[in-house]
Amino acid sequence: MQWAYRAQKRVGVNADEPEFAPVSGFDGSVAGSRMVQYSPDGRYFAVAADGSTRIYDASTLALLHDLAIEKAIEIAFSPRGTYLSTWERPVRTETPNGAVYNKNLRVWRTSDGVLTGEFERRQIEGCFPQFTADEKYALRLAGAELHVFDPTRFDAGPIGRVRQENMASFSVSPGERPSVAVFFPEKKGAPAMVRIYTVSSMIDTPGTAAHVAQKSFFKAEKVTFKWNASGTSLLLLTATDHDKTGKSYYGETNLYMLSSRGDFDCRVNLDKEGPIHDFEWNPNSREFIVIYGYMPAKAVLFSYRVNVIAELGTQPRNFIAFNPQGRLFCLAGFGNLAGTVDIWDRESIDKGKLFTLNASNSSVLQWSPDGQYILTGTLSPRLRVENGVRIWHCTGSLVHIDMIEELYQVTWRPSAKVPPFPQRIPAAPTASTAAAAAIAKQASARPVGAYRPPAARGSSTTSVTEALRRDDTPSPAYVAPGNRAGGRAKRVPGAPERSSANKKNERPKAAPVMGAADVGGSGDGAIEKKVRNLNKKLKAIEQLKERRDRGETLEQTQLQKIDGEAELRRELAALEA
Repeated sequence: MQWAYRAQKRVGVNADEPEFAPVSGFDGSVAGSRMVQYSPDGRYFAVAADGSTRIYDASTLALLHDLAIEKAIEIAFSPRGTYLSTWERPVRTETPNGAVYNKNLRVWRTSDGVLTGEFERRQIEGCFPQFTADEKYALRLAGAELHVFDPTRFDAGPIGRVRQENMASFSVSPGERPSVAVFFPEKKGAPAMVRIYTVSSMIDTPGTAAHVAQKSFFKAEKVTFKWNASGTSLLLLTATDHDKTGKSYYGETNLYMLSSRGDFDCRVNLDKEGPIHDFEWNPNSREFIVIYGYMPAKAVLFSYRVNVIAELGTQPRNFIAFNPQGRLFCLAGFGNLAGTVDIWDRESIDKGKLFTLNASNSSVLQWSPDGQYILTGTLSPRLRVENGVRIWHCTGSLVHIDMIEELYQVTWRPSAKVPPFPQRIPAAPTASTAAAAAIAKQASARPVGAYRPPAARGSSTTSVTEALRRDDTPSPAYVAPGNRAGGRAKRVPGAPERSSANKKNERPKAAPVMGAADVGGSGDGAIEKKVRNLNKKLKAIEQLKERRDRGETLEQTQLQKIDGEAELRRELAALEA
């Protein structure tokens, strides 16, 4: 096994247990890395960075190709790793005939790095072509048409199509007989619907292919597709951005089942009010789990015919993950939940959860290809402190910790063939568990100290809390302001003024303090405040640049802020000199 990560300053590839140590011979000093990706069969490893996108042999980590792509934002492999698709931010050019955009979506052959197809695609969402499982065909949505291509000859144009108005998204099924589900949102009072076409019919009767299954529904502005592994059944999560009844902040969600042959469809009836948090197929294709309802949410295991197999209890959970073999599964609570992960055995589900682990602040959870380990990661920018990777055994034991500053992505290397899972759940490796426990104990024993703002870290300035902590002089007893020497009692509004005789006995007021120098200090506090403000502005500019690089459209004022970055950095350098 192997796992890889992407941080701000480097890309790393690590081996599996017992040490989970970095793989030797891989140069991870990749400037401006934006994404890392393994091919689904585990043969290739790609890194998108500034100036190029690199393709490596995942086994030897030898560099195979260095594709000349300036700034690829997203990359994706085809199911067998034969093709790599890349998307760059579109570039607009003004011509006498109007604005023209570059062909920023490209498809490359991984064996030799040859460009096989390129298209214009302005939006990043759903940008990549979807390949059938055997990679014989690639499908792409273009306006009112869904096109089928021969991926070896993209330049020859589509060899099949479906033409329908109002197509919003689609999903190609896995399996030997590929189908494609197409979503049509609500329009002019007509309900939304999903239609399923066979890919072969789109080629045999281009433009006039008939659908083999259809499901209509209201309250559907967008749809999430999830096919089972065999491609015979499809789960549809419909959602709206707003709940018109006002009961939910998250909008309205519903779940439907649809057979690819058109012989079965229904709504999945859920008996607890509230949103659907997650749903997931078992890799065996015969059952699925849904977590739904207001917190604490309810989890239920259904058959592929939407019959209840088992109720898994009510807990604050919102995430489901089966191991690749379908034997074990996790029910976890992430985001604004505590990060508790329950591990269940499908073969003894009546006994309840087997193990529980605490993966607080995790942004990602993945099972290893052998189904015996769980990888969790705390990622930036969701959380910018305590970033790192934790690897757990399926019995709940922590076996590895790797703290990585500004970690953005982490993933296991997939396996072309899923290895079998042992009949009995294996025990955790003792050496790895002991080493991880020692690291965790050392981290928990580390003194935290007083909080200091980022601009003051590394300087000689002592915070007020630190000064109080270092001062061993006992604090004097409390004296009310009115009883302090030379003090003045607080005047109660509406009370009569004191006599002029008493006023004559009062001490004269002290002159107001006009600056830091008047109290024996220096102007360093004002400089630190300016430094903090400049760093805050630069951080906001970095976030705007990330949004721009993802293809989002920025306002003119936001673009002006980005243009002013150089001036802010000069000002900051002058203050720190």
